[in-house]
Amino acid sequence: MSPRPAVDTPGVRAQVERIGRITSRRILWAAPLMLLLAFAVSAVSDTGLFPFVVGPIVAGFALGWVLTAKLAPRRMSRILENNRWQVWPCRLEEVPGKSFERRVLLLAPDKSVAASFRGNVPNDVWLGMADGRGVLWFAGDLRFPAVAALPGGTPLWSVAPEKPDQREPEPRRGGEGEGGSALDDLVSEARSAVIWNMLN
Repeated sequence: MSPRPAVDTPGVRAQVERIGRITSRRILWAAPLMLLLAFAVSAVSDTGLFPFVVGPIVAGFALGWVLTAKLAPRRMSRILENNRWQVWPCRLEEVPGKSFERRVLLLAPDKSVAASFRGNVPNDVWLGMADGRGVLWFAGDLRFPAVAALPGGTPLWSVAPEKPDQREPEPRRGGEGEGGSALDDLVSEARSAVIWNMLN
């Protein structure tokens, strides 16, 4: 683990602030669009049910989305303040039917899957890992939403543990025929002095 909280890594606090600003801008654009959608549905609706049924549903959805989006940077900041970086070898996988969401598998030294998360992995990270394998920094508890980053602390993104019904039936193991030596190299990299020097 890093000697200090993850938020003390140079550039991390600025990233969280930038994510908060981007989120606020998206809310400013999206909230009026949701209201326009509600009025459009109202104008097309022939029944008198809109004000009593559809309107509250659209308003509730919009309010829930705004609150979730607004609280996400605060939650990320809290996780980074209360946790230290851990270094994990990982494997990234596509999630069927999801355009941006990826499965983030944290791998134990014995090549088993120690924990499985989902999150909107930045495209540069997804495309930059050969065969979806690499090393990540991880801040948080394996049981709860957490923050992941490339070594160095940038870019940051949120991940959430997979629910039991989202997981694959059997945790897959990376045996020799499945890139076992490549995983051994990742474990070595995760333990290397270079990574730990970056944390210190």
